[in-house]
Amino acid sequence: MKLNHRQLEAFRALIETGSVTEAAKRMLVTQPATSRLISDLEHNVGYALFRREKKRLYPTPEALALFEEVDRSFIGLSTIAEAAQEIGNFRRGSLHLASLPAMALDFLPRMISQFCEDKPDISISLQIHSSQRVLQCVASQQFDMGFAEIDTEHPAVLSRVLYEAPMVAILPKGHALLQRSVISPEDFEGENFVSLGSNYLSRKKVDAVFLASNVTRKLQIETQLSMAVGRMVARGTGVSIIDHITAHSLQDQGLVETRPFQPGISYQYRVLLPSHKPLSRLGETFLDIARKNLEVADVG
Repeated sequence: MKLNHRQLEAFRALIETGSVTEAAKRMLVTQPATSRLISDLEHNVGYALFRREKKRLYPTPEALALFEEVDRSFIGLSTIAEAAQEIGNFRRGSLHLASLPAMALDFLPRMISQFCEDKPDISISLQIHSSQRVLQCVASQQFDMGFAEIDTEHPAVLSRVLYEAPMVAILPKGHALLQRSVISPEDFEGENFVSLGSNYLSRKKVDAVFLASNVTRKLQIETQLSMAVGRMVARGTGVSIIDHITAHSLQDQGLVETRPFQPGISYQYRVLLPSHKPLSRLGETFLDIARKNLEVADVG
């Protein structure tokens, strides 16, 4: 049995209004067209759905039973239509993110909170990993996007520069070097310097600058997280040079002071996207907002 959606729409309208005239008005068609749809439906189901008495139609018990199923289906369609509209308006959907700690410990949580404020049916999952692990997550095609420091030529991953900014010198409050408006490699001669792990690209860039300037620092402590570097600097353990976002986050919390460092050491925040999984419109919107937030001078 093949039923026509338009026939069922006419049937539902007739049951609810009790009049062919009113049903026709609801459907924006003529009365004869509505009557024809009802007749065709009765022919398709193989039995009468209405009793015709004095130019009026009265539903049969079979029609009322059928109406319950039809009405349930239309309510389902209405729910689907509502969901489609909410998805289109970015009020429903999900995002699976992976990020390096530099963005995941402060910047992304603030941004996600802001993004979800008026979107109660949006779900966002954020996992925090090293840049190399973020790359693996995105390559699995199970994540919508990843934020990392490293570039890649992995065939399953697209890499884009999301934001680029020079690294920043961080100093504990009251440090003598705060008298300077710009910090140079020579200023850190003999200073206790808290480093990132030797496997980090930014660590290699920083070490190369001091090597080229023939400046010797005291390299007693290293750690894997730039936020941990900042916390140690805040306790007076030493000085350091870290990424722009983390530095300004620590400064906003009143933990450290920052100064520009010359020569500039570029730090790239990259977004990694799965090459075999198109980014949703929700994801595009999230990425656009992330980019705009990164471009704000104070980053929050």
